[in-house]
Amino acid sequence: MSDDQSALDRLIALVPPPAEPVFGTGSWEELTADTGVRFPADYMAFIERYGRCEFARWMAIYDPREPPKEGEWDLALWGEEYRDLRDDSPEDYPLAMWPEPGGFVAWGSTIDGETFGWLTVGEPEEWPVLVLYRLDLELGPVYESMTEFLLGWASGLRYNGRGVDNAGLPLRWLAWA
Repeated sequence: MSDDQSALDRLIALVPPPAEPVFGTGSWEELTADTGVRFPADYMAFIERYGRCEFARWMAIYDPREPPKEGEWDLALWGEEYRDLRDDSPEDYPLAMWPEPGGFVAWGSTIDGETFGWLTVGEPEEWPVLVLYRLDLELGPVYESMTEFLLGWASGLRYNGRGVDNAGLPLRWLAWA
């Protein structure tokens, strides 16, 4: 595994956190008790600095400590919807979804329908980051950690051969109210 704190420090230097982050109202301990999910340390450290936010009006990052409002991301509902699709077309929806063993847990999405999350295999610090391409029903490559993925994205690197063109987009995080 990479040095996730170092990746977070590099991300903060590249893209400073919002002046007034928006945080969930619950605690990490309550969330773990409610869901049975203990999140990776780099993700919790990211959320403690940035809060729930969006990047360049394109990528949303969730704080699961905030109860979902109608029409917003909901960990349990998202998994249920994916499982329903998988029941109809298992070849197109191959992943296990949380709370299934090794299930996918989403932490972010894009306006283009891509979802970012972890495969919950092993300890949380070992969970690989995976990109799900909703429109093409394909899986992207696996990344080492959430902060390494975000650092690469903010640096203008590409994922899965798909261009991530940050040209003209402000390299800043915005608090997501």
